[in-house]
Amino acid sequence: MTDNHIHFGQFKDVYYDPFEITDTVFSLGITGMSFSTTSSCKEGVLYTEIENEIRDFLSQISYSAETIRAYFWYIPDYIKQNIAIESAFNEIPYKGIKIHPLAHKWDFKNALHLNALYSLFSYASENNLPVLIHTGYSDVDSADRFERFIKEFGNVKCILAHCRPLDITIKMLSKYKNAYCDTAFVSEEEIMNIVSAGFKNKIIYGSDFPITHFFRTKHPQPGENSEISLRQKYAEDISGWNNLEETANE
Repeated sequence: MTDNHIHFGQFKDVYYDPFEITDTVFSLGITGMSFSTTSSCKEGVLYTEIENEIRDFLSQISYSAETIRAYFWYIPDYIKQNIAIESAFNEIPYKGIKIHPLAHKWDFKNALHLNALYSLFSYASENNLPVLIHTGYSDVDSADRFERFIKEFGNVKCILAHCRPLDITIKMLSKYKNAYCDTAFVSEEEIMNIVSAGFKNKIIYGSDFPITHFFRTKHPQPGENSEISLRQKYAEDISGWNNLEETANE
């Protein structure tokens, strides 16, 4: 099984070591993963820092770039830093692109932002790369926020992370052959609603680990074990997905 939504790096007040995360993921039978670094969310972060973090990690692992796939998490600040998409991909063997409209406030009225987004999707289209798009419940990150790009770039696999809101996610899956969704922080009931709507084959497994661990340890729900280890939490995440697969196949 492949986990298509993994992170490492700085997340709020915790740094998740990439080697520890990788060891945890593969120790539990996962055979591949796609990752991006949450250090991209640090205020004032420079791309050189992100590039060095990812390059250092990739240079020390024995897995291939197809087994552990780095995603280029592009943020508007890179426009001011003159980070060219082609140059970034020439330096690191990225296998996809990530966009987080809530964390990084993409502004469709800003010509520089729009040009950067069109460049990202154009590059993805030309190079057969997926684009992972964070979704949420606001107008800023609703599942249809990037509809113009999903529609225009019909050969780009656009993955709506988190399926938020669910009804709009299902609408997008229905309208566009290239629209997919992932399971990160999605409930069993929501997944089954997507399956019932006829889009089982458009569901991609992604855990958002270790962000799942962060919220369990920092913001546990009543009755939850806040002392859970990384390995214990990831085992729980995988178990939940396996249970969903079995239910969906019944």
